[in-house]
Amino acid sequence: MQLYLLGTFLLQQGNKQVRLPRRKVEALLAYLVLHPQAHSREQLAALLWGEASDELARTSLRTALGVLRKHVHPEIVVTDRTTLQLNPQFALWVDVHQLERAHREAIVLGHHVSSEELHAQCDLYRGELLTEFYEDWIPPLREQYRIQHLDLLLLWVQQLRASSEYTPAIHVAQRVLTMDPANERAFQHLMFCHIAQGDRQAAFNAYTQCVRALREELDVAPMAETTALADWITQSAPAGAATAARITNLAMPLSSFVGRQREMVTRKETIQRARLVTLTGAGGSGKTRLAVQAGTDLIDAFHDGVWWVELAALNDATQAPSALAKALGVHEQPERTLTETLVDWLGARKLLLILDNCEHVIGACAELAEKILSACAGVKILATSREALRLTGEQVWNVPTLAVPDANSTTLTELLMSYEAIRLFVERARVVKPDFGLTDQNAFPVVKICQRLDGIPLALELAAARVNVLSPEELAARLRDRFTLLTSGQRTVLPRQQTLRALIDWSFDLLSPPERTLFWRLGVFSGGRTLAAMEAVCAGDGIAPEQVLDLLSRLVSKSLLYTAEKNSETRYSFLDSIKQYAREKLRDSGESDALKNRHLAYYQELAEQAQVELAGPQQAHWMRRLELDHYNLRNALEWAYTAGQTWLRPPDASGASSQASR
Repeated sequence: MQLYLLGTFLLQQGNKQVRLPRRKVEALLAYLVLHPQAHSREQLAALLWGEASDELARTSLRTALGVLRKHVHPEIVVTDRTTLQLNPQFALWVDVHQLERAHREAIVLGHHVSSEELHAQCDLYRGELLTEFYEDWIPPLREQYRIQHLDLLLLWVQQLRASSEYTPAIHVAQRVLTMDPANERAFQHLMFCHIAQGDRQAAFNAYTQCVRALREELDVAPMAETTALADWITQSAPAGAATAARITNLAMPLSSFVGRQREMVTRKETIQRARLVTLTGAGGSGKTRLAVQAGTDLIDAFHDGVWWVELAALNDATQAPSALAKALGVHEQPERTLTETLVDWLGARKLLLILDNCEHVIGACAELAEKILSACAGVKILATSREALRLTGEQVWNVPTLAVPDANSTTLTELLMSYEAIRLFVERARVVKPDFGLTDQNAFPVVKICQRLDGIPLALELAAARVNVLSPEELAARLRDRFTLLTSGQRTVLPRQQTLRALIDWSFDLLSPPERTLFWRLGVFSGGRTLAAMEAVCAGDGIAPEQVLDLLSRLVSKSLLYTAEKNSETRYSFLDSIKQYAREKLRDSGESDALKNRHLAYYQELAEQAQVELAGPQQAHWMRRLELDHYNLRNALEWAYTAGQTWLRPPDASGASSQASR
């Protein structure tokens, strides 16, 4: 069953319209749909039949409920003696729910939505909410949904702009202005699209209309951004249809930018100083969002603009030049390769190219970037990738996950004021549950969630989206099954961003067979591991000991492992979510028991050596080493007990131990 509340009230069962006999019955259904929580019978009767006496209002409510059950479904409403609500199990598609969901995903969470999907979402808006109803509770919601629709229209314009589809972008921007005549963003889009088509007069006319509308409707002057765009239009040389006239296709940031203030200052300085900067990091760590913000802040630093090139959807590395050409509006020339045409077009221009999601076409991106940078002195490149491009002069910055607090030594004030991960979780939770806030009761579970998810922004957003159905306490308890729990369940986001599992699948699928084998074998460790431990435990059956270091380096470069120096030794570790994923792959590989036996043997030998060394001059060093390997030693003991191993024996008089057979 479908219910349309945008425009005139319409209820359909398949292709057949369901007619309700009274306007008040329609209003009751609409209210219950828009407010799905339980309601007091008395308050609901007063809200909808407030002009009548209390007794008559309650009678009217009972009658309306009977009509709903008769004409819609006997189980449409759940009631008891004092309350009633829409049955949450009743299958009812509602247009405003679709609008809210699209707005939350695209505007608030910043998920990718295609122009075609935005077109379909925007076409659902047949008019203002319940246009023929006049109840007092409707106007605030009417304005809320109108604003959400405008947001989606503006995003649609941005997507069309980014695809160089300027004529349809102009039409959509004009749709915005019919609903909101003083919408400055829409006027900015019009100015941009007209100048991109080479029509400077139309662009300047749009600016003039903007100034007049803002003055008449709001009594304000245009923003500095709008004025700067107008100045650029006035100063630029006349041109024909105008790839050269455009400023940027960079998407406007659609969700708040949480944290990373110091990193932003440093990265912007690096981009202005270096020719090639690559943001690397684990999937979901926020590389793309950081690149968007940096590009937005740096537009004024590049005379010919900032240009966004999305590479995630490419299935073939040879398509990388085509993706760049589409973003810039460049067309291949006869008897020249597309790369040669791009290099000629970029020429002496001063601009910033942002190449997003390079990892699966890394070789092609590196080759293209090298040719551009060597021939075009005014071009700079900001790339995002799970591994570096490895070009001369490249400045690589591994994007860290967000700061998380220590659950045992923090206060609520510190959580609110100091930690980016907490702020991001709370802010995104409020999108789905507006009254959500950090309290003394839920502070510890929220800290636990952020810690277990390693401060990974995408994982935190997926978790926060669940607070409308699970409390922070329940979320924290269920994170052992995080790959099932953390899913958006929506088709509108990129497949690799729909679930935490898909996010890591994206990285795993790009590994070579030996890299995959070492990756899952590393899942046998806990709390970090040394090179010596990995060579002893993970080598063999297709991986030679001398290959381990090279394979480890590749996993580190692809942001699946990170390193830290402790006790004068380099230790390699997983983020917790990646560790859980590696352990799943290890279980599926059929190597689990064999790896655990090798892990047990290695740490038995380590413990035996430590027992001797702890009585000598290296006692302090070995105490620190055993502390660092505490979790590995504990897991080895647990496996010995679980598998019925009898290997662990006390040392003999010389300090050595003997192994018994199983």
